[in-house]
Amino acid sequence: MAWQRKTPFGYMVRGGETVPCPTEADAVQNIFTRYLAGASYGRIAEEMSRGNIPYHRHTSQWNKHMVKRILENGKYLGTGVYPRLISDEEFLAAQIQREDKTDYAPCPAALNPVREKAVCAVCGSRIARDTKSHGRPRWVCPDCGAIVHISDEEVQKRVSHRLRQLANTPDLLTPPPAPEAAPSADALRIQNELNVCFNRSDINPDYMKTLIFAAAAEQYAVLPDLTPVHDMEVLRERLETGPANDSDIQELLAKAVKAVRIGGQDYIELELNNGTMIGKEQTT
Repeated sequence: MAWQRKTPFGYMVRGGETVPCPTEADAVQNIFTRYLAGASYGRIAEEMSRGNIPYHRHTSQWNKHMVKRILENGKYLGTGVYPRLISDEEFLAAQIQREDKTDYAPCPAALNPVREKAVCAVCGSRIARDTKSHGRPRWVCPDCGAIVHISDEEVQKRVSHRLRQLANTPDLLTPPPAPEAAPSADALRIQNELNVCFNRSDINPDYMKTLIFAAAAEQYAVLPDLTPVHDMEVLRERLETGPANDSDIQELLAKAVKAVRIGGQDYIELELNNGTMIGKEQTT
């Protein structure tokens, strides 16, 4: 069981009265100041651990729970036998900030596959989900500054609708163009060295063997990944034979969709690996 202080941090008992402890009272003020400046519980705990002012006599190490207890302790306002250490304004500001930081909506697990592929419909950059606006989900583009307010349920509903559209038209699942393998700079240098060696009269068999293996390795390294092409073909063939189930829908998102484009007015569009766009028309 963790040891608990009998006298709150910031105070000490002298002559039978509770009075401010100079070093601890200054630390309390500093904790409020740092927190209101934007420092996290963890960062403040790290700073306090380095400051040689222990929270209690059993350890010099601070943790975020100690910092949290100080920030929410109303005794610092000067109630009962405890002298005031913090002004009403500072204490209120800290409580409001604590509520803002804890008022968030965790991302539903079902939304994670969408979040991983979400991009801004305005500029095409990655767009991030956050809940800094009083716990209401929104999507923010750090590049162009676009902000889209849309509920998690609506995002899932619209993405699911687009995927169902795609599942009902499997002919759209044409494989993306197979990328061409281009020789790397190292491959060209190795090939040039091979050509030089072949034209020499004093060929070193071991060195030639090394070059040949190196050339083969370089050629293998630049072979294009044909997995997306294969995945699209398999998905199309499967969907052409019958209706899609939930597993097929999730596989479409994972293997056929390159990006989920999120824009204003609840606009959501899917960009497939082959460049096809699903959902350019607004869903009603």
